Amino acid sequence: MNAPDADRFPECPTSWYLYCRSRDLGRRPLSRNLLGRRLVAFRTASGKIAIIDGRCAHLGADLGAGCVHGEAIQCAFHHWEYGTDGRCVLVPAKPQAAARFQLSAYPVVERHGFVFVFNGPEALFPLPFFPDADPGEFIASEPFDEVLLCPWWMVGANVFDVQHFRAAHDRKLIDTPAVDCPSPYARRITANFTVLGDTLRDRLVRRFAGERVRMTFTDWCGNIIFATPTFRRTASYGMLITEPLGPNRVHVHGIVFVPRSRSRMGQTLFDPMHAKVRRYFIKAFLHSDARLGTKGLTYNPAGLFDCDGELIRYFDWLASLPSAACGVTPRKKACGLVDTNLLYPQSS
Repeated sequence: MNAPDADRFPECPTSWYLYCRSRDLGRRPLSRNLLGRRLVAFRTASGKIAIIDGRCAHLGADLGAGCVHGEAIQCAFHHWEYGTDGRCVLVPAKPQAAARFQLSAYPVVERHGFVFVFNGPEALFPLPFFPDADPGEFIASEPFDEVLLCPWWMVGANVFDVQHFRAAHDRKLIDTPAVDCPSPYARRITANFTVLGDTLRDRLVRRFAGERVRMTFTDWCGNIIFATPTFRRTASYGMLITEPLGPNRVHVHGIVFVPRSRSRMGQTLFDPMHAKVRRYFIKAFLHSDARLGTKGLTYNPAGLFDCDGELIRYFDWLASLPSAACGVTPRKKACGLVDTNLLYPQSS
């Protein structure tokens, strides 16, 4: 059983990416670099959010420096305007020329106070969520993030390397993991563990949640991972969404979700506190992986053996996913030039 060579993986997954917070889209557009291309997001007067190529078709001005004009975005340089589908709708100096110009537009979803974009002209699958869960019944925590020094496909591979949970997380595997594909673009692994750690956090977990945990990870295209650890008394919901910054750099964003309370008082008082507590435990659980990732990890297919079978099968599955539809594909060696500002850069 051989793992695929590194050149079989695309420069970026064909998938959904986190663009910004919803509140970043007020009266002005927001432009940023994503996967080697300048994009711009804007909210129209009717409330619709659009993301299109961020450079004006005229002289390449950054549309993020412009403004929203009704249902269109207006370039600050010569007041050319573009609709939510990227079509030019106004060239003030020559109105009849507008129909000749069109920028690429990308699928957008607004959910839980965040804006997500698909890096292709059409989404291959809807923005996913936890299996059998209704997004409307959950609230999101404040995100946390980290830049790791490794290829993007190493992030998702971590959850299919179940033996490392004993070394890195004090979790002992107690049965054979179950692996399936709930979608052609998703791979899921479920395994049962015993909590062994002697830290205060693990003692609290055993005391209030239970000493055994059923871990389910659902990976979408290698860049969106939903983790659902289920204990005897409770369950947690964590999401990781990644963004490649170059051949060996990847920005990982973490968001924790908690079920929404039924009462208005619970939503106001209990839910924010609940989200903070869950965020603390999941972020602390991931700390050892993040610490190792910031020191650098490399992909070495020759170093994988038969005992790494599930990991090799994951790499094979990931390398076989379609990449031709990738619409925001970086030019060769351009990925390293991606804007490395923090999670929510402002227009510039």
